Amino acid sequence: MTDWQNLTEHDAIEAAIAEQGKDPMASVAYCALGAYDGNSPGEYRFWFGLFLKLAKGKHVGWA
Repeated sequence: MTDWQNLTEHDAIEAAIAEQGKDPMASVAYCALGAYDGNSPGEYRFWFGLFLKLAKGKHVGWA
């Protein structure tokens, strides 16, 4: 995704949803996977970090 450095977290999530689909976690995860090519480690860290923040905000599993 272009210009990811200039996005706030909220704007990044909205951009990911617009590009990848309706689910915020899946959309951000796809952006992270798309950046995981070795050429843009900063972009990958940005998207993966955002994914982790989203994942921590959701209740996962039975616990």
